[in-house]
Amino acid sequence: MSSRVELVSLSTKPLKVEHESQYVVMVLQPGAIDFLSIDGSPTERFKYVSGEIALCCRQRVALVQSHDQIRGLHFEVSDFRLSEAAGETNREIELQSIHKLKDPRLTALMTAVNIERASGYPSGQLFLQSIEVALAAVLVQTYSLSMKATRPIKGGLSDVGRRNVIDLVRSRISEDISLADMAAVTGLSITHFSHIFKKSMGESPHQFVLQQRVQHAKELLVSLNLRMIDIALACGFKTQQHFARIFRKVCGLSPTEYQRLKLGKRLRDSYVRSCANSAGLRSAMTTHD
Repeated sequence: MSSRVELVSLSTKPLKVEHESQYVVMVLQPGAIDFLSIDGSPTERFKYVSGEIALCCRQRVALVQSHDQIRGLHFEVSDFRLSEAAGETNREIELQSIHKLKDPRLTALMTAVNIERASGYPSGQLFLQSIEVALAAVLVQTYSLSMKATRPIKGGLSDVGRRNVIDLVRSRISEDISLADMAAVTGLSITHFSHIFKKSMGESPHQFVLQQRVQHAKELLVSLNLRMIDIALACGFKTQQHFARIFRKVCGLSPTEYQRLKLGKRLRDSYVRSCANSAGLRSAMTTHD
C-alpha cells in the first residue's frame, strides 16, 4: 500500500542500518537488540517489550542484531510533513535519535497502522496520510532538536471550504480519496487542514469519509437490488468484510440486518396504507348507498 510502512525483522546476523529519512519504529514482540561497533563487538543492549518506540534519525549508521529475532514496524515520516507541522516549510526538521522510549501517543498511532497493515490496508491512503500528519505533530512538539514551539492553529473551515469538502467526498465516494485531495479544495496545507477539520466537523477527515460511505450504503441497501460486494465497492470499501465491519461499528447492525429491517418496515407501511385506503373506500361506498 505504501512505501512509508515496512515490517522489519532482525536476526543473529548483524545488519547494517542507515536511514536517509526519519522513522518511527514500534516493537511488535518482546526481545533484545544489540548495537554493535564496526568490528562487531557489542556496545549497547536494549531490551524491549511490545509497543515500545524507537526514533531513527537520518544519516545515522548502526550495526544491529537480535538473538530474539525481534520484529518492528517502521513508519517513515517525510520531511515535508515534519516541516509543515513545525510551520517552517523551507526547513528540514531534525529529530532526536532515541533507542527506546514510551509514549502512549506514538504507540496508539503505530498500533493503528499495524492493525491496518495486517488487514491489507482496507482504509486506503487517507488513513495513512492522517496517521503521518498526527505522528509529525507529536514528533515536532516533543522530539525536535530545535524544540521550537509551534504556533497554535486558530479558526476553522469556511462555509465554502466545508461545502467543497462535502461535495468532493460525495462525488468521489467510490474512490480512494486522499488527504491532499480534501485539503486542495479548501486551499489549505494538509497539516493545517487536518487540524481545523476536526475542530469544524467534530471528527477526523478519515472518520468523516467513512461516515459518508456508510450513509451512501444505507441508501443503496434499500433502493437497489445489488449484491453486498457491489454495494461495498460502490461506496469505496475495498472488501465486503471491511464494509460489513465498518457498517456494524457505525450503525450497530450488519448491512444485511439493516436491509431486512428497513425493507420489512417498508412492507409493513405499505400494508397499513393499503388497508387504510380499502377502509376509506368501503366507508365512501356505504355512505353513498
